[in-house]
Amino acid sequence: MKDFAAKKVLVVGLGDSGLSAALLLKEHGADVTVIDSLKCPARMDSIPLLEEREVRLELGVDVPSDILKYELVVTSPGVPANAPALKLAIESGLRMISELELGSRLIDGPIVAITGTNGKTTTTKMVGEILLKSGFEALICGNIGNPITNICGKTNAKTIVVAEVSSFQLAFIDKFKPHISAILNIAPDHYDWHGNFNDYLTAKGRIVENQEARDYVIYLREDENLRNIVSRARAKAIGFSLKKESGVSIFIEGGWIKARKPFGKVDVMPVDEIRLKGVHNRLNVIAASAIALVLGCKPEAIREAVGSFTSLEHRMEPVTSFDGIEFYNDSKGTNPHATINALSSFSKPVVLIAGGRNKGIDFSPLAGVLKENFEKGMLKGLVLFGESSTEISREVEEKSPELLKKRTVVVDSIENAVKQAMRMIEKGVVLFSPACASFDMYRDYKERGEEFKKSVMKVLSTREGVAGK
Repeated sequence: MKDFAAKKVLVVGLGDSGLSAALLLKEHGADVTVIDSLKCPARMDSIPLLEEREVRLELGVDVPSDILKYELVVTSPGVPANAPALKLAIESGLRMISELELGSRLIDGPIVAITGTNGKTTTTKMVGEILLKSGFEALICGNIGNPITNICGKTNAKTIVVAEVSSFQLAFIDKFKPHISAILNIAPDHYDWHGNFNDYLTAKGRIVENQEARDYVIYLREDENLRNIVSRARAKAIGFSLKKESGVSIFIEGGWIKARKPFGKVDVMPVDEIRLKGVHNRLNVIAASAIALVLGCKPEAIREAVGSFTSLEHRMEPVTSFDGIEFYNDSKGTNPHATINALSSFSKPVVLIAGGRNKGIDFSPLAGVLKENFEKGMLKGLVLFGESSTEISREVEEKSPELLKKRTVVVDSIENAVKQAMRMIEKGVVLFSPACASFDMYRDYKERGEEFKKSVMKVLSTREGVAGK
């Protein structure tokens, strides 16, 4: 369905993606209605624009009374699958697609789609930088703050569209078909949306379902779940890993990222030129390099782009240092797997600040890692805040009663978390990596990360955090 003229379309959710989808549909002649269950949704500022474009808007509405009249339902990624409007649309047999599906039908040029539990944004932006350094025309979009529907009309047959795609978007695709798909990793996440790991994994796996033999899927080879997904794909499979082994095409050997079959024999770049911290970021670089090589980029361009690529905001972002203490903002660490990766990035003692709203994920693996680091003397303290502090404390107590009793505190604000963290460490790292969503206290992870950075600078400016060490 590319011809939307005069078709009655319902857009569910007035966030960035919903707004962009509604305006695009109207531009293509559709009769558009937007609903949002909130009376004051994220994009209230767009109401005058929607009125100007003659897009109907219903706020504080779960299900429109006339839902059966719509020929198409377009859902925003922030709307859960069990939302009343979506459930009724499915039960009624209405045609339903995601904003990702809509945008992909109205752009020209090959699509590179990047998904995974963690590392999507970093890898997506890195691929974009490599392509631009290589002289290609490229646009970055998707679940990265720039909906794919925003770039419709801005592409041509030579434009490479690099899209970060989430499980929410993939759950409601139909014919979405990237030329290159990349699945970086998979770990428990978003159970508040999907319900369980199997549904989450199934949604992620949909990224390959429409690919053909001329397409490519790039995936973390050692992950059994990803191997199973790829085994059912028609696309050419390219495995990546930290080490050279069977089925791996790009890896690290002798301090270099190296690519072999099907790339020939290519030495991409020295590992010590990667500026991003952590083993997980090495994997992101390897995946980005694989994508770039498939698209015809030269190793020199990859090396130059990656060598100048630094941490993104709220993703292992260095904030400042004071009296031998380094502060890192990893507010985008919204699941335990991300926080475990963040902890593994440091060889110095760490105080971890964590907490927020649990997304239905088991904290026991994180508690196990905290126990190991505590017993090695590498975890100097754990500061908890937000809704999940009791749940995390319970898991920590089960794994390490001593850690809970001696080196764990619960606070009521991020500013107090910073103060407590500084009292718990002489030299080393204060790491803000919440392992949870932000919605118990903040609008999103960005607002939460900004609060952490402001708190650090405030505490350091008064040096209140040093008192009582």
